Amino acid sequence: MLEKKIYIHSPFHSKFGKHDKDVLTLSIETAHESLKNFDIDKIDLLVFTSFAPEKYTSEFHLATKIADRLKLNHVFAIRSETASSSGASAVHLACNLLQSNRFKNALVIGTEIMSRLSREESNLVLGGVLSKNMQNFSMSMAQGAAMITNLYFKKFGYKKEDLFHVAKKLHFNGFQNPNAHIKKEISFEDYINAPIFSSPLGLYDISPLSDGSCSMILSNETKSNFEIKGIGHGTSSVDSLDLDTSFSASKKAYSRAYKDAKISPNDIQIAELHDAFTPFELIGAEDAGLCKEGFALKNVMDGVSSINGDLPINASGGLKTRGHPIAASGLAQIVEIIRFMKDKNLALGLTHSIGGLATNNFATIIEQT
Repeated sequence: MLEKKIYIHSPFHSKFGKHDKDVLTLSIETAHESLKNFDIDKIDLLVFTSFAPEKYTSEFHLATKIADRLKLNHVFAIRSETASSSGASAVHLACNLLQSNRFKNALVIGTEIMSRLSREESNLVLGGVLSKNMQNFSMSMAQGAAMITNLYFKKFGYKKEDLFHVAKKLHFNGFQNPNAHIKKEISFEDYINAPIFSSPLGLYDISPLSDGSCSMILSNETKSNFEIKGIGHGTSSVDSLDLDTSFSASKKAYSRAYKDAKISPNDIQIAELHDAFTPFELIGAEDAGLCKEGFALKNVMDGVSSINGDLPINASGGLKTRGHPIAASGLAQIVEIIRFMKDKNLALGLTHSIGGLATNNFATIIEQT
């Protein structure tokens, strides 16, 4: 349980896509945006996150360098990394440190520059989070997701053509998002004729390699209209080869977040769920209890989870079209859900971030008061 209220200030989201800056420079620019309306002298904690700057841009020791450039030489500066859930882990680390009462105000920054490597090179970097057993099978993240997708199809009676409805929704939403990496609506013909990466997943089922940065300030003393109501985490075995249509690490994370916030899934009004692969949105929604098992795809088809539906999911376009600069994504989900909660005057939102092949996952509940 969060004993102290954690308020969110100055959430900022750079444009996602391709940047010619390095991680350090883009992080500094993003941080300045969040610090414009907050007293920099009050910041006593800096949590920085980046999945693999050592590989992508050959940058090291970044938390300290960022603190130095921002003249935050008095702060506790640390880096958090949990693969593709790194952004969420940074937020949760900051929350837990603020709960200790040793710190009052945290600047959280997540940045990734992925465009410097080819997709083949990046696949090797991303595949490094998989177990040795999986690597010995020459398995990639996309292949793991494809196997899970085929299990989902077999278990619930869907087929590849049905996934078009998820991709179409995400591309429509991303087209409306000024910060999105991919701004392209798609037709059924576009989807069916797209290159296949790992059957049944094709070009429009997989998130792009993106550059981008997000930041925000979390405070346990300075109030705002948005607060982190609950947080939850969950892990599972990296070595397990038992892939399934439900992720135990996500279920643990959701359960802990709901308990923390003292709410139920029925209270959630909007969600941003990890969808590096289109079927992961469906599994995330079902694991969260936002719909019955096997019904998330039907809800997409029926418009329930559309941007103007009863329960919007990934109104930002999600990782699929907003983009997925690994360490920025978990932060971007919070920035985006706040934007939509303001626009739609919603009280409770949920974000969900997956690390690795669903082995270190986080759920965060945001409240507008």
